[in-house]
Amino acid sequence: MRVRTDRTDALFKILADPTRRRILDLLAEQGPLNVTELSAEFPGLVASGISKHLMGLRSAGLVHANREGRQQFYSLDATAMAGPLAAWLKKYDHFWGGALERLRRLAENQAEESGAEYGRTPSKRARQRRRK
Repeated sequence: MRVRTDRTDALFKILADPTRRRILDLLAEQGPLNVTELSAEFPGLVASGISKHLMGLRSAGLVHANREGRQQFYSLDATAMAGPLAAWLKKYDHFWGGALERLRRLAENQAEESGAEYGRTPSKRARQRRRK
C-alpha cells in the first residue's frame, strides 16, 4: 500500500534542508521570531536567505507569519506536519514499539546486574521477569 501523496512528498522536500529544519527547531523552542532574530542564529546567511527559507516553509504550511507594526513574526504550525505525515509514519509504529520494549528490558537487566555486583539481590519483580 502506497501512502505517499504530493503533499507528503513536498513536506519531505522542505524538511530535507538542514537550515529549514533548524528554523523549525528554533520556532518550536523559542516561539515566534522575526527574520532578524532568526538571522542571528545563522551567521553564514544573510537575512534574504532566511526569508527565502521562510517562504518555502510558509508555502508548505509549516510556518505562519503575523505582522506586528513593521515586523513580521513567524511561528510554527505543528499540526501541518502531523496531518499529512501521520499516515506515512504509522507504517513504522511497530518498529518503534519493539525497539522501545527491547531497550526497557536491556536497561532493567543492566540495573539488576549492577545491583548484584553490590551485594543486592534482584527484586521479586525482576526474578519474575527472568522466568518469562
